[in-house]
Amino acid sequence: MKRGRHNPNQLQIDFLASFRRMLISLGGPEKLPANESLFMRMTDQWENTQVMPADLLFQKSPVEAVVFRLQKNDRDSGTERMQFPAELIAGEIRGEQGLTGFSAKFREQGWVILPAELSAMYKNLFLNILTASVGLEHLYPSRPALLEEAERVALAAMLPEEEIRKFFGLRLSRFPDSFRSEVVNYYNLPFDYVLKRANHVGLVSEQVIEESRNNTQPLRSTILRRPQSSRAA
Repeated sequence: MKRGRHNPNQLQIDFLASFRRMLISLGGPEKLPANESLFMRMTDQWENTQVMPADLLFQKSPVEAVVFRLQKNDRDSGTERMQFPAELIAGEIRGEQGLTGFSAKFREQGWVILPAELSAMYKNLFLNILTASVGLEHLYPSRPALLEEAERVALAAMLPEEEIRKFFGLRLSRFPDSFRSEVVNYYNLPFDYVLKRANHVGLVSEQVIEESRNNTQPLRSTILRRPQSSRAA
């Protein structure tokens, strides 16, 4: 039998795959190269100097609060699946062309990086989803499965079931602009993600979500009542 040829390049590829790997890249496949390129540059800099880029706007406090909430919700649900590394590198970068946001692992660190230009509601949402993906990655080697579960876990922590039932308890199937605006301003989260959470707890069907997605139109400025908050940038 002919022996397989030793391929040192493949060994290097396998080593790097476990040493430094992307978990979730936000946006479509065309966004992945920009996210991966930034991750490579940041980790190379960290490896060589142990210094983060000067334009990384935060590193610890916001993500620590998210980890605390995710872990508490995990314990309260009785699943205790979340496993976070001892060190998390997290922050937002301003002016990075093509960056959409990602979570990743580098050595024993978890990384969560977002573009600073995101509006407040999306920044908070994606910070929760990406952080959840770091805690769940040991259970979901598939990126699509990891993203789906990270969304589910993050939304469960951000939107308690009893709160969701206040809006969707009547099993609504149509969502006028006034209702959408009220939900968005109450939660400071995009309506589609609140609708996902309602689906997760059985208050909205997949068919209703699909119909809502197909019939979505931009919210008019002349909504029936003024938003109570303008926190979203």
